[in-house]
Amino acid sequence: MRGEMSPAAAAMLPGGNGCATARHNAPAMPRAVQDHRVPTSGPVLNVRDHEGGEPAVVALHGLASNARWWDLVAERLAPRFRVIAVDLRGHGLSDKPDTGYDFATVVADVRDVLSALHPSPLVVAGHSWGASVALGFGATFPDLSLGVVCVDGGATDLKAYFGPTWEMAEQTMKPPNLVGVTAAALRQWMESSPLSEGSGPDVAAAIFLGNFEEDGTGSGHVRPRLSLAHHMQIAKHLFELDSYELMARVRCPVLFVPAGHPDHEDAPKVRAMEHARRVLGERAHVTWVDGVHDIPVQRPDEVAKAMRTFIETEISM
Repeated sequence: MRGEMSPAAAAMLPGGNGCATARHNAPAMPRAVQDHRVPTSGPVLNVRDHEGGEPAVVALHGLASNARWWDLVAERLAPRFRVIAVDLRGHGLSDKPDTGYDFATVVADVRDVLSALHPSPLVVAGHSWGASVALGFGATFPDLSLGVVCVDGGATDLKAYFGPTWEMAEQTMKPPNLVGVTAAALRQWMESSPLSEGSGPDVAAAIFLGNFEEDGTGSGHVRPRLSLAHHMQIAKHLFELDSYELMARVRCPVLFVPAGHPDHEDAPKVRAMEHARRVLGERAHVTWVDGVHDIPVQRPDEVAKAMRTFIETEISM
């Protein structure tokens, strides 16, 4: 399947910026997971609730992803910590309203979920777009935020990647066209995807397929659960976000877990981490994890270890 896509399109798929031979770790012991349908002031959201102790962690996925992106990390954090992974509006098994994909509304959705499931302070974690939502939650609800964890996201300037205007960025930020793809083809793609390194192709495929649903034709084809229109609404809000201004309003400690190596002084992620340290001062903490963008699936051991260390050393209950 990847051979039929342009490099830019393939890079938009999970793990699309690299390819490696699967060398997964031993699976974590299974923990009790409850699935909830939680009403909010807007949509009903789906939640995967991994049982555990305090402080709890609310875990937010990236753009066009789903709550299962946190399954492998949650298996390694629970039962020491409870992990509440949310399908954000338009994603996964949650409702898909036509509007409300701006940061303020998505943050309010998360607050409504926590009012029902965990109204006391907790750690807010996010991957990619979810990291920006986590920062938004920390800035909006400081009394509920013990700490923020940004996994390969949160500290970035998309204008440096995609151009200074939305008109320039819009075409590049469109997701790949997956019309006509089958679940079997996506499962086969996992055989060579770096995502399988954290668990194996079967588990990685189950997580990945949470991004898709049957297309309704009875042909065996699937389509993304997040519509293109909603995807582009989120992409535009993300492109326009001043992440460092948002970051400056967060009062709690923040852990950044960028994917890759801090090898080159001029690398964009290295510069982003330096900028974050200037904004946050001693409240900024950085742990690099060698991997592709989707390290919660590819490198769950390393991501969970970084989060556990941060919570145990920087968060006071």
